[in-house]
Amino acid sequence: MNPDNDRRHLIDVFFIISLLFGFVFCAVLIIALGASIYQRGVDSSTSNFDKRTASTYIVQKLRQCDEYGAISTGEIDDIPALTITKTVNGTSYTIYMYVYNGYLMELFARTDTDISPQSGQRIIEMQSMDVKISSSNLISVLVTDVEGQQIEVLVSPQSTGK
Repeated sequence: MNPDNDRRHLIDVFFIISLLFGFVFCAVLIIALGASIYQRGVDSSTSNFDKRTASTYIVQKLRQCDEYGAISTGEIDDIPALTITKTVNGTSYTIYMYVYNGYLMELFARTDTDISPQSGQRIIEMQSMDVKISSSNLISVLVTDVEGQQIEVLVSPQSTGK
């Protein structure tokens, strides 16, 4: 047996094992970085989905019920609400859209009925909604999601009452 030859084989084995550990370390590091980047992308996408879904829902409801004088602002137990009045078969109904207990809520009820905010249907999680109707009849809806990010949409009703 040659001691120099055994020592060289030991160094070769040590080099291969350290090379393997280096490769495994780099692979784990790349996977961890990729997972972090992916998670940030998913979180951003979810946040955008929530804001856009809420604002799109409100805009579509406004466009669906676009009749002259039907859209206004009101309150349900001191909670600000967007109100849309409709007449169906001679009976007046009101659609209330408001934020209650962290959710965008919608309530469809007869106009002359007493209502409470918890009676509405939960639509999507939301922190707040601010609705303003300007003198030129432009409706501004500012939606704040649960993370505090805001998106504002402007709707100009097509009905003029002429």
